[in-house]
Amino acid sequence: MSVQKDEILEKIQAKGLNVPQVAEAIQFDPTLLGLYLAGDSYPVPTRILKKLSEALAN
Repeated sequence: MSVQKDEILEKIQAKGLNVPQVAEAIQFDPTLLGLYLAGDSYPVPTRILKKLSEALAN
């Protein structure tokens, strides 16, 4: 799993959020975001990582 993916998951957990809440914040499909954030080696597209980082920075 990529380091960025791990960092995003840690930030989500630290803020006490779940995938559907984060997906709503970035206006993205929660099912698809859940698949991207699954604990596997499949990469998350850069544009989604950027949106997630921006949403979690607030």
